[in-house]
Amino acid sequence: MTSIIGDTSLCAAILVAAGAVLLSVAGVRFDSPGYLRAARWSIGIFALLMTLASAALLTALLRSDFRFEYVAGYTERALPVGYKFAAFWAGQEGSLLLWAWMLAVMATIALPGLRRLNPVEHAGAVAVLALVCGFFAALMLFAANPFVMTDGPAVADGRGLNPMLQDPGMIIHPPVLFLGYAGFTVPFAVLVGVLIANRHANHWIAVTRRWLLASWLFLTAGIVIGCWWAYIELGWGGYWAWDPVENASLLPWLTSTALLHSMMVHQHRGMFKVWTAVLIALSFILCIFGSYLTRSGVISSVHAFAPSLIGTFFLVFLVVLVAGTAGLLLWRRRALAPEHQLEGLISREGAFLLGNVLLLLMMATTLVGTIFPLISGVFVDEAITVGPPFYNRVVAPMGVLLVAVMALGPVLAFGRSAAGKIAQSLRGPATGAAIVTAIVAFSGTHSVWALVCVAITALGTFAVIVDFTRTVSARRRSTGETWPTASARLIDRDHRRYGGRLAHLGLMMAVIGIAGSSLFSTDDLFRLKPGETTRVGPYSMTFAGLEQLRMANYTAFEATVNLTDNRGRTVTLRPQCRFYDTWSEKPNTEVAIRSTLRHDLYVSVVGWENLGAITAIEVRINPLVMWIWIGGFVAGLGGLFCMLPRLLPDHHRAPVVESGRASRPKTLPAAATPVRTARLRAERST
Repeated sequence: MTSIIGDTSLCAAILVAAGAVLLSVAGVRFDSPGYLRAARWSIGIFALLMTLASAALLTALLRSDFRFEYVAGYTERALPVGYKFAAFWAGQEGSLLLWAWMLAVMATIALPGLRRLNPVEHAGAVAVLALVCGFFAALMLFAANPFVMTDGPAVADGRGLNPMLQDPGMIIHPPVLFLGYAGFTVPFAVLVGVLIANRHANHWIAVTRRWLLASWLFLTAGIVIGCWWAYIELGWGGYWAWDPVENASLLPWLTSTALLHSMMVHQHRGMFKVWTAVLIALSFILCIFGSYLTRSGVISSVHAFAPSLIGTFFLVFLVVLVAGTAGLLLWRRRALAPEHQLEGLISREGAFLLGNVLLLLMMATTLVGTIFPLISGVFVDEAITVGPPFYNRVVAPMGVLLVAVMALGPVLAFGRSAAGKIAQSLRGPATGAAIVTAIVAFSGTHSVWALVCVAITALGTFAVIVDFTRTVSARRRSTGETWPTASARLIDRDHRRYGGRLAHLGLMMAVIGIAGSSLFSTDDLFRLKPGETTRVGPYSMTFAGLEQLRMANYTAFEATVNLTDNRGRTVTLRPQCRFYDTWSEKPNTEVAIRSTLRHDLYVSVVGWENLGAITAIEVRINPLVMWIWIGGFVAGLGGLFCMLPRLLPDHHRAPVVESGRASRPKTLPAAATPVRTARLRAERST
């Protein structure tokens, strides 16, 4: 019965998606709001069908129904319930169903907002959403069906989940990442609709802004959670290995980060329209490309799936997307002409432009490095793989330069007058950055890269503080408000600006963490007997012994390690080496970590003799790693803050402030009509 429900839902979903496309076209062709309404309803029905299929698969997983190949391949009876849920997206078929379900739900949520578009734009957006939804339904039915039954009688027990996936990170990371991937479909659909309609207006940016922010937020959170998962689970002491599948998630993050900045200039200055359109298309296409790399088997990766027909489906879809989008952008290029020209490179627009160029260069370099084995395989017999040293030497310096541009952002104004103000605006932040860098240098840090990172992040932090202080002071002079009131009302007036500042601060925190852990990490291997003590950095480490533990579906060998710092405080760590019942040939390391703001003490069991008579324990000291997770959280908080509506009433008309300089409020022309006034207010509110 479960198989029938699943297959029927997928078949019906394909028909419903095709019907939505036809109804959208008919709605424009015959100028019929009824057809468009029916197309919207079809998207909702598609979401219900995907929900039904997802419920069927989840039921089979929770019941351990091993008649299904997918259930037998990714679960076992002893698997904890939480990981049975996670098995839903552990394999090819289930993860595609999760993506399709999330996409369908997001498309349904987006439908009311699409009514703000004109009929042609609306119909084009709905048709694109239906096409993408239909692609995923067809992909599952014909190439990755999670409801395939096993040949012959059902097995007594399943293979179980890969040990590396039996971690809380598996429950959180993939769904969050897929939310980011699926979310970029909505802005892409709106873009296609707008280009088909050939309109020059900027109203559609307001329709897509929250979707872009939400997608970027989920993608950022997914990447940070993935880094944390790799750090605590794989036992190698790192969090980013420049693995092809890791790179696949980084590519759309780089383009979407550039997109958020282009969108600001597009909406407020009528510039960067081509940048905005191209970056929206690239962000969506790179999500599909990343799935192609992961699921086609064309690259080798610890995260990648085995080769299958799925890769062919994704490749064809990718070719159609690239060709169709490129043709549409060229066809409607006149609609993307800027309303104003760039007046100077030393301005906020110039900084955004330079930032976009750097982000695209980083994306292109990472893309070439990721697919280099495919490129080299055409010319030589053995494919050449590009490793982390290449990315660290090429991409990392561009990232540092990007952070430097980001640090200058708060002190730059829009327009040609920005160049004349920059020297005065930089005086305070540059002085503070020089003092902090000198203190760090005299404290014993002599790494050039470390000092460069400290200088840039200090400059960016002081720039945000100085800019905010000047702006609050200008508001206080204008309104007479107290510091807390002026600060709260100023932030509430422009969530996007100060949410962006908060996100920048988070990224700078992460840069400090990345620099510290990359440049100053140390590791040692100790062979210890029970009761033996050794020195590890600022700690005295005593090995208490090795114990064998039996859990639900694995056997663990757990070491007990006592750490005592210079103040006499003791903490106990218990790293493990696990042997899972159905994966006994692959021992899995579970590290124990002592985290502080200064460093992480990272302890893992490497091996033992005579049941713990001598145990090999590896200890790493990773400085400042905690700041990566804090910075990722702060950056995400900034993105979330950008999405908030205005919360506080503002009884004063504060001056318009650019980099701390007050000017008179903008007023309407004397001859403004009520309609003109209402339209201007609406534009400001969006």
